[in-house]
Amino acid sequence: MKIIVCIKQVPYIDQLKFDPVAKRVIREGVESEINPFDKRAITKAVELKQQFGGEVVVVTMGPPQAKDALAEALAMGADRAVHLLGREFAGADTLATARTLARACQKIGYDLVLCGKYSTDAETAQVPPMLAEFLDAPQVTGVTRLEVTQDTKRLTTTREVDDGFETLECAMPAVLSASERLCKPIKVTPADLQAAREKSIEVWGAADLSTETNAFGLAGSPTWVEAIDTIEPKRKRVVRLADGNADAVAAQVVRELLDEGLFGEWKSKPHQAIKPSRAPSTVASQNAIWVVAESIENEIRPVTFELLGRSIQLAEKLNAPVAAVMIGQGVAKFAKTLAAYGADRVYIADSPALAAYSTEAYAAVLADAIRRHNPYAVLVPSTANGRDLAPRVAARLNVGLTGDCIGLKIDAQGRLVQLKPAFGGNIVAPILTKTRPAMATVRPGMLQKAEPDFSRDAQIEPLPTDQIAAPRTRVIGTELNARGGVALDSAEVIIGVGMGIGGPEHLAVVQELAVVLGAPVGASRRVVDAGWLPRQMQIGLTGRSIAPRLYVALGLSGKFNHMVGVQRAGLVLAVNSNPDADIFKQADYGIVGDWAQVVPALTRALRDARK
Repeated sequence: MKIIVCIKQVPYIDQLKFDPVAKRVIREGVESEINPFDKRAITKAVELKQQFGGEVVVVTMGPPQAKDALAEALAMGADRAVHLLGREFAGADTLATARTLARACQKIGYDLVLCGKYSTDAETAQVPPMLAEFLDAPQVTGVTRLEVTQDTKRLTTTREVDDGFETLECAMPAVLSASERLCKPIKVTPADLQAAREKSIEVWGAADLSTETNAFGLAGSPTWVEAIDTIEPKRKRVVRLADGNADAVAAQVVRELLDEGLFGEWKSKPHQAIKPSRAPSTVASQNAIWVVAESIENEIRPVTFELLGRSIQLAEKLNAPVAAVMIGQGVAKFAKTLAAYGADRVYIADSPALAAYSTEAYAAVLADAIRRHNPYAVLVPSTANGRDLAPRVAARLNVGLTGDCIGLKIDAQGRLVQLKPAFGGNIVAPILTKTRPAMATVRPGMLQKAEPDFSRDAQIEPLPTDQIAAPRTRVIGTELNARGGVALDSAEVIIGVGMGIGGPEHLAVVQELAVVLGAPVGASRRVVDAGWLPRQMQIGLTGRSIAPRLYVALGLSGKFNHMVGVQRAGLVLAVNSNPDADIFKQADYGIVGDWAQVVPALTRALRDARK
């Protein structure tokens, strides 16, 4: 069994600094490591080799210092290391990176390709699906469990989705991306690392992969970064000591939150009135902005309405229509709602073969529709399925894709500017695309919905579904246990809990506060690792990024890996018994005190405020 593991060397995100004058990330003196998700992929590959025999080959594309990552991978148990090194590879975006790795995989030969779910510096999750497309292989992303049949011809995997888990069967060869929970990474001893540094590492240049050197690096990249800027939020840091008078302090904080707009109109980010035109646009569809709609539990996800709202604003600048694309079975019923929220046209792909989400089937339908209609832009929700689908479609069409955007605008040249956060959310980069259509995935909760007008009708156009090939992956089971994970997408108020609340038996007290605020409850990594809440509720660097108007942090210390997930919260209220906790440096309002006294006091004060 031959397994290739594609890895990336990334900086320790919490060590990075930003130079606001030079507008650049300061990397000097910053240590690097193998991307944490990639370590899981290496570990699983080594485990499979020990079980079935064979060879593990690690591949990376990067500067000379990336050889340190390869040496560590060899120390973890990999048999062979290949370093793709050369100026021709420099400046590669995700599409050029995936194309380069695909050429290397084809040269090496493989039964299975493993990658990390995403890299912690860019967080796009685009390379694994793009790589699968270039290799014409089935894919499963966000894998939490992997089993291989004794004949090493088929896989059974469990994939993490926004509201639970899916179990899938898949033929080999295949491309999988590893989530954090797939396995615990192998720890390397200094002696193992020293021995690995003595081993040979193969170095390949562009000429070793192809004579078409313009397929690599900057020349082969359809997207580019226009500039970068910092987006570190400024917090008020008003911290009070409860000191035995929790009710009085809670009442004061609630008064301040009411003044900020709680239970009313938020001052931090007032709503704009986005209204669809009464009559759907009849202009030609050449410059249409498409929104790929997504449903869950027989309802349209709120992020779809957010994308439609922003598309209305963008389309006004382009004098273009807005279109929604709905793929599934029995989805024509959603057309009226999509029209109400701003769609002028609704493209419907309706077939029993599309009843369950399938990367390859959905990608075939969407890519074919894009080729037929040539839209200006295609916007996809940055959800578990959206991140799985959009990169595969972009690679099939050979167009640029910007992942996990937090904003979109049209520049003076009529180009779509896609605002992409990176390095744990510390900076934002405007991304432009050379190819058409411009494609982007957009984080839920970042944009504003339009005010629906249910008197609107849209032009309905069916998409062909008769040529859908049988998918190479098959869903054989689902476990939907985390509906709250979807609620984190667009909640105006979210409560986060840390280990400081003491144990899962105390969640009932937190839930009383959540009911008053109408808020879902998220958590730190340690809380979900302890099993107090489902993993889909994890917030942070290896969890979800959220953007509520108010984030209430209970018993959270404020460590970097968690707080990068809440950088776009409008306000942060922190409750912690330690006056020196980092959370208070990153909060607008803070209460120092025993959470078990403060939280019931807040609940009482909020109930009184709502009467």
